[in-house]
Amino acid sequence: MATAEAEMAKLYHPYDTLKAIGFTETEAKSFLSEIGNAVSKQASKLSAKTSEIRVRYGAQPSRLRESYLKGVMFVAWGYAFAIWLYVIAMQLFYPQSVYWPLAIWLPLRLDYLGEAAFIFSFFLAAAIAIWNTKMDYRVGRHHHKPNVIAT
Repeated sequence: MATAEAEMAKLYHPYDTLKAIGFTETEAKSFLSEIGNAVSKQASKLSAKTSEIRVRYGAQPSRLRESYLKGVMFVAWGYAFAIWLYVIAMQLFYPQSVYWPLAIWLPLRLDYLGEAAFIFSFFLAAAIAIWNTKMDYRVGRHHHKPNVIAT
C-alpha cells in the first residue's frame, strides 16, 4: 500500500499538470505559491480558532458549576417557601395545628418549622437577588460601577 502511494506521488506533479493544460512556467509557479500561501493562512487561522475554543471551554466548567449552584438555591428557596405557605394554610384551616408535633418521635412543632422555613427562604431570596444583580455586598455597589464620587 505504501509503495502504491509513493508511485502516485511520483506520477502526480501539479506543476507539470498546470503546464499541460496551458499555463506558462511563471503562471504555474505563481499559482502554486498562492495556493500554498492560502493553505498556510487557513492553517494559522484554524490553529488560532482551536486555541480560542480551548480557552473558552476552559472557563465553561466554572459557569456550569455556578449555574448548578444557582439552580440548587432556587429549588431550596422554592421548598422553603412552600413549607411556610403550607404552615400558614394549616393554621388557617386548623388553628390548633401550629402546636402539633411534626412527628411523634420528633420534638419539633409545626410553627417552629414554619418560622425556620420563612427565615431560610428569606435569606435564600436575598442571596439569589445579590447573585443575579452581581451586587458586591461588602461595598454595596455593582462591580462595573466606579467607587469614585463625581464632583
